[in-house]
Amino acid sequence: MAEGDTILRAARRLHEALTGSEVAVRTPGRRRPQGGAGRLDGRTMRGAEARGKHLLLHFSGGLALHSHLGMRGSWHLYRPGERWRRPARSAWIALAGERAEAVNFNGTSMRIVREAELARDPRLARLGPDILAAETTPAAAAAALRARAEPTAELGDALLDQSALAGVGNIFKSEGCFEAQTSPWRRLDGLDDEELARVAGATRELMVAAVETGHQPKRIYGRAGMPCPRCGGPISARGQGDSARTTYWCARCQP
Repeated sequence: MAEGDTILRAARRLHEALTGSEVAVRTPGRRRPQGGAGRLDGRTMRGAEARGKHLLLHFSGGLALHSHLGMRGSWHLYRPGERWRRPARSAWIALAGERAEAVNFNGTSMRIVREAELARDPRLARLGPDILAAETTPAAAAAALRARAEPTAELGDALLDQSALAGVGNIFKSEGCFEAQTSPWRRLDGLDDEELARVAGATRELMVAAVETGHQPKRIYGRAGMPCPRCGGPISARGQGDSARTTYWCARCQP
């Protein structure tokens, strides 16, 4: 699933490419955004923002496009008239401005709503602090996890709880715990505030770097059975939580 770094990076690129432009809208694929994409045709894009794993594009007239990329979704930018790198049938929407054309392929959901509806949206209202927001310090992120996640939750599972801390996905769950040398299997009520802040801070730093570089860390993620880059021991992996998302860790380095 696209994690917060991917969404923030996309929001920044779309903001730069389309803000201030009137857009021409096409929906060439098999799926259509809810709420009538044609309502955006001819409107001016006012800006783009990321809220955890949710991407919001704001338009004149009080309309917004709300997309969630899920596991396979992505936003592409093209020069005007440039050939798309993916088939049109997989595109939800294309927004053509003066300087660029933005195309969304695949993804889980997309809808066009009035701005007032966003304020009442229960999915957005339930989100915890965005780990990539400037005000989300390691201490603030740790406090949010402590206040919003179940005290008996395992650390790796708590980091994926978007109602506690928004934006963290499976890659950064594993990589953040590894960087902080803390076991993802420890319960929140067994971690002190300093330990929890260290994990949150390490996770945030890795995600900020990924936003800037476009490259996500893979020191242990997807490397089950391979040598740990820190101690040389074998990297372990198994499902965690109700959704059984695979967690990667080093039993030697992460007590």
